[in-house]
Amino acid sequence: MNSEEAVQLLQQVIQIPTVARDEAKVADILEQLVAPYVQAGKMTCERLNYAPGRDNLIIKLGSDDAPVKLGIDGHMDVVDAGDAAKWQHAPFAAEIADGKLYGRGASDMKSGLIASFIAFLEVAQTLDPAQKQLVFFATVGEEVDNYGARQLAAGHYADGLDGLLVCEPSGPQIQPSCRGIIDYTVTAKGKAAHSSTPEEGANAISGLFAYSAAVAEEVAPLIAKKHAMLGHATHSITLIKGGNQVNIIPEAASLRANIRTTPLATNAEFTAAIKRALAKANAAVDGVTLDLSVDSTIDFAASPADNKLVQSIQTARGAIDLPEVPVVGGTGINDAAVMLQPGMDLAEYGPGSDTSHQTDEYVEIADFLAAIQVYKELFANY
Repeated sequence: MNSEEAVQLLQQVIQIPTVARDEAKVADILEQLVAPYVQAGKMTCERLNYAPGRDNLIIKLGSDDAPVKLGIDGHMDVVDAGDAAKWQHAPFAAEIADGKLYGRGASDMKSGLIASFIAFLEVAQTLDPAQKQLVFFATVGEEVDNYGARQLAAGHYADGLDGLLVCEPSGPQIQPSCRGIIDYTVTAKGKAAHSSTPEEGANAISGLFAYSAAVAEEVAPLIAKKHAMLGHATHSITLIKGGNQVNIIPEAASLRANIRTTPLATNAEFTAAIKRALAKANAAVDGVTLDLSVDSTIDFAASPADNKLVQSIQTARGAIDLPEVPVVGGTGINDAAVMLQPGMDLAEYGPGSDTSHQTDEYVEIADFLAAIQVYKELFANY
């Protein structure tokens, strides 16, 4: 596939608005392109359904008995584009201007998905199937709760891999680790009353204030710990609502919060801390009861900074005259958080820009095309 065809394929998949739906339309395109290889017996292709119109795709190249096995991961879903009127280039038009390809998912992460897929196809001509197996994963629902990757992990599709390459946009760096995540909700129930006689009610919002103060105290020791690769863990209250009229003491209120964890401040430790904070807040405001719901929890994924996959990426870059890049921890979360297994090499490395999830998201076409070449070298030599 030449450069023009590669860019056209990327445009084609960006033009499919896979906002928590319709990933199967992208899978259709990829499956059609591998069909000749499947028919020739070079590859196998499997679809794993998550929901209507939402299929994960698993493509294998090489023998299950090969001594080296590398997983290649990319997700097909994208986040909502927001107000399309604010975009200079329509979010699903995949327009090209000044060497940049614009569109929702251009950076996060259809450029990495397609660059790795093209490289995967091209090394199929020369790969020794007895010596190496490449497993290409195209997943659904990464942007919400890693739904597809959870399915793959539960179905043991990642078992036996030596390494897992996550083709998310990494900037000019390689990330061999990523933080974990906890999303949770605290709901407060009180008693309504006229605002002129607040003593007759129980203010649910006051319960949330009490919780906010308590949780800040409880998580402070965890946030203070700095991991060498992943830095400090974080805790942020990001949503809050309560009450229905200014002159009524609110009988209900809620907040949601997001935590990013590290090996020094784990999911289990944070969960214990927020439970202690809840108990303190429940004792602090008479007549108000607070309840906790942990909505999502995914552990951090960590691999040594000098693992074989990281080294192989640096070597692959050097093979096409690109310099070495820094190796740093990733602050976000990706499919590796649920797919990585003990002893497995991990590296997040892919094309993109710092516009992920933003208006006028884009990828530099030169970055996209260079990624194809790096991936080809990597797949051949890992």
